[in-house]
Amino acid sequence: MISYQYTYLIGNIFALAIWLFFFFRRKDTRKEMLIISIIFGIMGLLVESVYIYDWWQPLTITGTAIGLEDFLFGFLFGGVAAVFYEHLFNKKIKSKKVKKLGETRRNIQFSFLIILMILIFFISFFIFNLNSFISTIFAFIIPIAIIYFKRKDLIKDSIISGILTLITAIIIYQILNFITPGFFNEFWFYQNIGQITIFKIPLEEIIWFILAGAFIGPLYEYWKEGKLIKNK
Repeated sequence: MISYQYTYLIGNIFALAIWLFFFFRRKDTRKEMLIISIIFGIMGLLVESVYIYDWWQPLTITGTAIGLEDFLFGFLFGGVAAVFYEHLFNKKIKSKKVKKLGETRRNIQFSFLIILMILIFFISFFIFNLNSFISTIFAFIIPIAIIYFKRKDLIKDSIISGILTLITAIIIYQILNFITPGFFNEFWFYQNIGQITIFKIPLEEIIWFILAGAFIGPLYEYWKEGKLIKNK
C-alpha cells in the first residue's frame, strides 16, 4: 500500500490535472485563475497553522506539520473554484472600464473582504477560543453574505460553485481512499470534529467545501464588478 505520507500530495496531483485543464482550455480565464490561486495558496498556509490544532493533521512529504501540499491545495482549489462555473456554463466576465480612482475603490473593497475573512477566522479561534470548524463557518458566511447583499446576480454562481467543488472533492477523496485506504482515520481528529460522515468523508469537510466554493466562485466577479454573460 502507498504510504499515507504521499496521500495529500497525490490528492493535489489530481487537483492539478483539473487546474491545468481549465487553464489551457480558455485564455480569458487564466488571469483570474492565477490571481485567485496565488491568494488562496498563501491563505492555505495561514489557515493550516490553525487546522492542525483541532481539525486534521495530514502527513506531508517533508514530514513537517505544514508542508508544500498546503500551499498547493489552496493554490489549486482556489483557481478551480474561481472558474468552474464559467467553464461549465460557458460564461465570461464583462467588466466596465473605470478610471484609476475606480480601480482603487475596487481593490479596497476586495481587500476588505479578504482581510475581514482572515480576521474573523483568527479572532474566533485565538480570542474567543472557538474550534477551527466554527471559526471557519463564521469566516466564510459573513463575507458570502456581503457578496449576496451587494451582488444578488452572483448568488447563482456562488451556490453552484459550492456544489461543483464539493462533488469534485468527493470524487477525489474516494479515489484517495481506494489508493490509500484508511487515510481519513489517520488524518482527521474525529474526537474534535464529530463522528458524522458522508461517503466516509467527515461532515465538516463537506460543509467546508460547499462554503469555500460558494465564497471563491463569485469572488473575482465581485472584485472586478463584472457581469457574467454568455461566451460566444
